[in-house]
Amino acid sequence: MLLRSQPLNEEISRKLESKSKAEIDSMTEENIKSQHIGHMFDDLLEGNRKIGLKRRFKWKWRRIKEKYSDTKYTVCNHFKWRKIMNELRPWEGFDGLLKVMQTHLNNYIETEEKYGISAAEYKEQKIATAKETVELLERMRKPDEYSFRRREEVDSKYPKYKQLITIYKYGGTGSSGDFIAQGSGWVGKESDKDPREGYFEFINGKFELVISPDQIETDRLLDELKKYHDETTAAYLLAETDSDKDFERLKQLLKENLYSWWD
Repeated sequence: MLLRSQPLNEEISRKLESKSKAEIDSMTEENIKSQHIGHMFDDLLEGNRKIGLKRRFKWKWRRIKEKYSDTKYTVCNHFKWRKIMNELRPWEGFDGLLKVMQTHLNNYIETEEKYGISAAEYKEQKIATAKETVELLERMRKPDEYSFRRREEVDSKYPKYKQLITIYKYGGTGSSGDFIAQGSGWVGKESDKDPREGYFEFINGKFELVISPDQIETDRLLDELKKYHDETTAAYLLAETDSDKDFERLKQLLKENLYSWWD
């Protein structure tokens, strides 16, 4: 999609139209001074026409204002971008790119809200799409949050399962499985390659699978644990879908609005 012009708000449009009308009125057949074939400003380059002192002063003053503007934005950018620039690392490809995009879009939104001259409806649309893009980028900067959010939805429906914590003689600690208390023991399933599941008790300090004092309750808890694991697996798949949808939406927003975020 190519860059396109944008409708202005009514007040600015009236001012520009008034100025434009005066310029157009002055460019009539009656006001022609001379005509020739060539390129614009040829006579200036060839020395056929002297540049007046007043025009030279205007050009000089314009260059001073441009230099001031450049200096002003250099200073402003130093403070706006300093934190992001300090955080960027050469190996930080994707995340670094998102940080830069976010910072620039937030700066654009702030400027557009204060100084944007587009028509109100068009201006609101630009700001809204830019804000949505910033929200998408924020989620995409933290990819683990997709899984955490879906996992939390599942965890909220079930009791807090505990894990078997193992401390080794020569250092190191490991955790495995999901377990829930039943009487003086624990019901659950290990997470090894060949996991045991059922009712467990600690015997001489070691976690052992034993006969349950209430097999019906044990089976109920194991069924609940199986549902928990199934829903957790489905939650991770949903997290992948959420991430894919955000990527597709970001692609759509950039395609439809990237060239519109200007004034």
